[in-house]
Amino acid sequence: MGELPRLASDTAGAREPSLRRPSKFRHEEARLARYSRRLADSESQLVTPARLGEAVNEFIKWRAFSYWLRLVVEAEGLLSPRTSAILQQRCPGFLEYADASSEKRPLESQFLWLRFLEWADTTLFETATSQGWRHALGYHAARDPRMDQLRAYWKQCRQEWAVAPPPVLPCFDIWRQTAVPGL
Repeated sequence: MGELPRLASDTAGAREPSLRRPSKFRHEEARLARYSRRLADSESQLVTPARLGEAVNEFIKWRAFSYWLRLVVEAEGLLSPRTSAILQQRCPGFLEYADASSEKRPLESQFLWLRFLEWADTTLFETATSQGWRHALGYHAARDPRMDQLRAYWKQCRQEWAVAPPPVLPCFDIWRQTAVPGL
C-alpha cells in the first residue's frame, strides 16, 4: 500500500512518542481511518450516488456468497460436485481461476473462499476499479450494517456447525435470507 501521506492535521501538536505503544497504535489507526474516509469521499465523486448504492448492494451479496462458500466447503471437507456445479453456474470462470491459483500456491487449497474474494474483486467489480472508485465501494460496504449481520451469522453458523453440522447444508439463497432478511 505504501506510506500514507502526512497531513498538516496529523502532525499538528505532535509530541514525543509515548512509551505506551497502544496510544501510538490508536493514533496511527485514527490517521489511517481519516485517510481512508478522505479517499472514499474523493472517489465517490467519480460515480453517481445511485450507482454506488447499487454496487454496494451487489458487493454485500457477493461477500455473503463468500461467507456461505467458506462454511459449505469447510463442512464438506472439500469442494463437492454439488458446490462445484453451483460455482460453475453462479461464477463462470471462477473454478478455472482457482485451479490456476492452486498451481501457483498449492499449500493454500483450503482457502478457496479467499480465492473467490480475489476473483470477485477483479472480475465482478472491475468497473469500479477501472473507473477509480473501488476504494469508495469497499469503504461504504464495510460500514453497512448488513455486513455486520453477515459476519455475525457466519460466526454463529461456524460455531454451531463445528459441533453439529446440519444434516442438509442450506442453499445460498436461504442462508443469505436467514443472515440478512431482504438482502
